[in-house]
Amino acid sequence: MSRYTRSTIKDQRSSDFNDDDKWLKNANLAPTTNDFIQFLRDDERMAGLVNLRKVRQKLYSCSQIWKHIPESFKQQWHLEQNHFMGLEWILPGEMLDPHIDIGGRKSNIVINIGEHPATIMHSNNDVLEDVTINPGDYFVLNTQKMHGCDNTKSEHLAEFLTVNGRRTFEECIALF
Repeated sequence: MSRYTRSTIKDQRSSDFNDDDKWLKNANLAPTTNDFIQFLRDDERMAGLVNLRKVRQKLYSCSQIWKHIPESFKQQWHLEQNHFMGLEWILPGEMLDPHIDIGGRKSNIVINIGEHPATIMHSNNDVLEDVTINPGDYFVLNTQKMHGCDNTKSEHLAEFLTVNGRRTFEECIALF
């Protein structure tokens, strides 16, 4: 008898997943004048590209891109080299189902870098609520509680820059 247990993991990839790492190059992203955002979009050497559960992510350890992060951005978001950040996209008409993050993530700063308002869901006193984030605005999200993104009523791509400072939600809120 084997000491290993055989189990099946449900495939959580989006229904249109096709193993195409080039989808980002073909995405209809709004032009940006922000050099750092453009760098993150274009960079192919360092990021992990994820195409799961209706979200596309390009994830980084800040130490990987530290020299490319503007000093003002580091100060504004209280970044350290051991923090993480990423670009996240939800396609028009899609929903990132409510979920709780794993892997030690406690909170995220979610910055709308798109051209249009985007609706995220977050748990407030254990009740899931919708919050609209306008372009350029941010929201501090408790990733240890249910959260997601409802882009089902939008014709526009939701595009976020997320900052994970490895802080609890309360610690993150206290910074702002």
